Amino acid sequence: MHSPTLYVNMLGTANNYIKQKTEGLTHADSMLQLPIPANCMNWILGHIMVYREQYLGVIDGVTKPDEDEFAIYGFGSEPLTDPDKAIPLETILARLDDLSDRVVAALEKMPESRLDEILDEERGVTVDQRLHFYLVFHEAFHVGQLEPLYELAIANGKN
Repeated sequence: MHSPTLYVNMLGTANNYIKQKTEGLTHADSMLQLPIPANCMNWILGHIMVYREQYLGVIDGVTKPDEDEFAIYGFGSEPLTDPDKAIPLETILARLDDLSDRVVAALEKMPESRLDEILDEERGVTVDQRLHFYLVFHEAFHVGQLEPLYELAIANGKN
């Protein structure tokens, strides 16, 4: 079994990398598309945001992502190419910071025994397994996708 401290540390690592790869970028930079089938930085960050809301709900039993935002940034959504449909980069970054603080506070209040509770009886998935998926695999996967998009922004004139 893992511990809430592991998840707090993983979240901190993801946040630091997001800050490094978005510093000085604009909303327009976040909408740049690679010349391959891939998502733009805005979609990736919005995707992390809506799933942070979803897994905060796993912890607090209350929080849910906004349905309209989930339609844009959730799994299986259409590629995001219209900057007017996208949440502004600065807004996403501020919300990621806020969600991070809320997740950390919820994890610090959560008794470690809660990790053993069954979250999905049909699949036998525990709270720990779900948090491990989202906070370790899912966040690392998508945070890693920021690197080529950051390099694309630099190649387009950002320093």
